[in-house]
Amino acid sequence: MDIKKILFIGLGGAGQRHLRILKKLLPDSVVFSAYRHTSKTPFLRSDFTVDETKNLVDEYGLKVFNDLEGAFNSKPSITVISTPTAYHKEFLMLAVKANSGIIIEKPWAENLNGFKDFKSEVIKRKLPFLISFQRRYNPLITLTKRIIENKEIGTPMTASFTIFSDVESWHSYENWRELYAVKKELGGGVLLTEIHEIDLIYWFFGLPQTIYCVGGNRGSVKLDVEDTAQLILEYDNLSVSVSMCFVNKNKARNFNIIGDNGSIEWNETENNLKVYNNNRKTDIYLEKDLTNDKLFFDQAYKFINNWTLEDSKNSLESAGNSLAIVIAAKKSLLSGQVEIIKDSF
Repeated sequence: MDIKKILFIGLGGAGQRHLRILKKLLPDSVVFSAYRHTSKTPFLRSDFTVDETKNLVDEYGLKVFNDLEGAFNSKPSITVISTPTAYHKEFLMLAVKANSGIIIEKPWAENLNGFKDFKSEVIKRKLPFLISFQRRYNPLITLTKRIIENKEIGTPMTASFTIFSDVESWHSYENWRELYAVKKELGGGVLLTEIHEIDLIYWFFGLPQTIYCVGGNRGSVKLDVEDTAQLILEYDNLSVSVSMCFVNKNKARNFNIIGDNGSIEWNETENNLKVYNNNRKTDIYLEKDLTNDKLFFDQAYKFINNWTLEDSKNSLESAGNSLAIVIAAKKSLLSGQVEIIKDSF
């Protein structure tokens, strides 16, 4: 991919991670620029702690735009969008009109309004498009996908996913009550914020037929978004349960997949994968030194060096259908009924 200019919109924690990694991967000749509206996030180290000795603009040699027209008139090869979810759509449409490739933080937006037209334009213009579902680049999760496809545990019958985190501890450099994740108007809520596992379920098993969701604002702090959700996703011969909560001090991220000839267990804390089969053989795979930055690095490396139109189409599909599942879950949360999932295309 020929990248001459790269524009960043949103330089909070996620945006600075993309900036840091792309700066390492791209040659010095690439012009790095940013549209900055508030400039409130300080320079962050890779562990998201603040380095008060460094200035973000100076450290990365950023050309700063104060208006969007000037930013897109600069004709960026790639636009990296890492703003609160509710603002994604405006920047996505501007990027497409400017014939810019796109890297966007998950989810695509807070709803699917305009998605079909967006997808059509991206494909028609042959623009590189990547939604940052970096967990797909975890070698153990990639291995899980291969094991399922090769039917090494037979046909999946049931699966469970757990995502527990503590939103109060996500960003030490800012007041958690101001995070987009806990504000409805910014596209928050645990369902949209923790959409990674929804994407993995779609990646592993395809689009479910129906979904049932219960939950809401069950934590001790009053929020206008759901902080807790329990989901049941139904396929022809497979049920998948998901437990989500981002007001849980006891953090956990894991999944279990049970087939008619074995099972798979993954645990992020230890980052190990255990594969059992019914002849009592057990295989254990470890990735001790894997970091979140490494997943982002591998994702960005592929995007820069080995990205095809087919990859863009697949990324569009995952962006749209993961969001379609969440939208159906939100509908079920309100209706108290099982809801049909409609694909995004």
